[in-house]
Amino acid sequence: MMEPGSYLTVIQFAFEGASVAVKTFRKGLNYGKDAERLILGLEFERFRLQLWGENSGLTPPGGESAALPDRLQPIEQVLKGQLDEIERLVQNADELRTRYGLAQTEEPPTKSDRMRSLVDRMQQSMQRMRVGSVDGAVDRAKGKQAEVNAAGNDDDDANPTSEFKVKRRTSTLNRIRWAVKDVDKFEGLVKTLARMITKLNELLTESQQRRAKEDSNRINMIVVGSAVDESSLDLIRAAVQSEPETSKLRAGVERKALAQQSSARISSAVGSLPPLSLSDFDLPDGFLTMRRFLATKKRPSNAVVDIRPDYYLIERKDFDRNINPEDKEKLTIRMQRLVMLLCKPKPPGFVTPRAEGCIDDPSSSCWWMVLRFPVDPDFPQSPDPPIVTTPVSLLSLLQSKGTPKPPLEHRIALASAVCTTFSELYLSGWLHKSVRSDNILFRIPSPDSITTGTYSHPPEASNMLTSFLVAGFEYSRQESEGATIDKAKTSGNVAVAMYRHPNYQGDAAEGYKMEHDIYSLGLVLVEIALWMPLASFLGGKPAAMICSSCGKKRATATRAASGDSDGRSEGSGILAPDMKIFHAPHAAELKRRVIARAYAELGFRVGTKYAAAVKFCLEMGDNYVVEAGSSRGSTEIPLHPALEFYNNVVVPLASASGDRP
Repeated sequence: MMEPGSYLTVIQFAFEGASVAVKTFRKGLNYGKDAERLILGLEFERFRLQLWGENSGLTPPGGESAALPDRLQPIEQVLKGQLDEIERLVQNADELRTRYGLAQTEEPPTKSDRMRSLVDRMQQSMQRMRVGSVDGAVDRAKGKQAEVNAAGNDDDDANPTSEFKVKRRTSTLNRIRWAVKDVDKFEGLVKTLARMITKLNELLTESQQRRAKEDSNRINMIVVGSAVDESSLDLIRAAVQSEPETSKLRAGVERKALAQQSSARISSAVGSLPPLSLSDFDLPDGFLTMRRFLATKKRPSNAVVDIRPDYYLIERKDFDRNINPEDKEKLTIRMQRLVMLLCKPKPPGFVTPRAEGCIDDPSSSCWWMVLRFPVDPDFPQSPDPPIVTTPVSLLSLLQSKGTPKPPLEHRIALASAVCTTFSELYLSGWLHKSVRSDNILFRIPSPDSITTGTYSHPPEASNMLTSFLVAGFEYSRQESEGATIDKAKTSGNVAVAMYRHPNYQGDAAEGYKMEHDIYSLGLVLVEIALWMPLASFLGGKPAAMICSSCGKKRATATRAASGDSDGRSEGSGILAPDMKIFHAPHAAELKRRVIARAYAELGFRVGTKYAAAVKFCLEMGDNYVVEAGSSRGSTEIPLHPALEFYNNVVVPLASASGDRP
């Protein structure tokens, strides 16, 4: 039987050989522009192979000692065999020629500025998220400092290893250059490599597989975030076209691409949807005064219908009656992009209703967004079902006095799933702009379980919490869109304004940022944790700022987070249950109260992971500005707030709920 150290040495050497072989093969390729997407796909697989090395314990980040878990030692030969297969895949000359469409060439390797720029951005982002570069992982496996700069020297001719054995194995291969002659066949090589790396991940321990999945999601964010212009976006879109439409990476890239598409193309895409009119629907009485309602389509008088009609959620999106034509056109394009965002195929974690289109209603100074709305499986299949006009929202459940409060595990699961949906949105740089509990909806319940608009029995309540949808997108846009033409001018609507960040209140609102969205989501997480509406914080005495366990430090931190350096925010922003106006001072005071309560209670009520996630959301805007400063415009790539949100909120909540993000 081999000693534990021998297992590690064998696998390390096999991993090193596979990593170096893939890099060497990639560096020697000569290809045309039609093969660029496949070369990028090859780079993606290099990242995945590097991550496998880290998650398996062979090349742990941070300079830690390599270690192979006991569970993997009995399958050492299986791991070695799979790694050797990867090495042979890119070294078998006969296979490369006959099966994968390559030919040996004397032409120099292709130097693509577009490719290099894109890969450099991804590698820098990898370093920022403490994963490191592909080349860095190989060098750590060799136990020495990297000989090439991962961010800038990916395409040079430096030998990637200093160990004599590996150098001897690759010295001849370094002199072999391959030209891509058949793109279709070469795509088969990239797919084969992907399958091999997937199999390696499947051999990891359960905890390692969880980390691998989390890292895969991080890589998706980095890839999508690296598309900073039309050229890089087109290249990434081409590279992921072979993936399923509902894969996280492809769906994220397609969502981001919506901002790059011309207004004419967006209008044409929306115009291709079936035309809609308010006259198509059986509208409830007084619908013009409703912000949202449920409706079914009218049936022709001579139609024979024996099945239940579909339900639609219709949401009102107001605009200023005196809006100038230029701003109206901008909002029109945003509405059309929102329709396209919500009608595209979605990965399972992105839970929103499917958009059917929108209706322009100039006489009411609004658009009507039409979305298909799901119903409970037990809802009657009768062609004449009960009339339901108002969807159940999280806010309505929080306000209900008769509905039993859900147990801890159901609340944490709901919070985790909601945050996963927003993470999918942030992955592609999209902003919701109206995150609040009133916009977390639930499918139409069965009539037997309806009691004043809510579920009345605990089992049905638990089922309901798993059927949420995120709705109420308010002129949503991508973060890269600089113009803010729909500022937070509705400070008279306290129920809406109190969810906004203090820096986004009233006519003086700053440009809306992702941090503002995340702050609002933090308030919703507090509501879920305490199972009470945010409006409850408007009444009563302000929460105590100092507790016995944290003393003055907590008071200082909370005042700083609220933007009140001397702690006298109460005088400038007095809160009351019946207040009619809500501005920045009120938002700062509300933030102070919520943070004080969250610091004092959430760890006890919902656990430290949940409490830390809430703290991150509520303070992210302040922390990000302090930490990043002017880095958004610097040459160093900062850690994007979407990735910070994933690391600090999605992953911990998924762990607390016993799920995987």
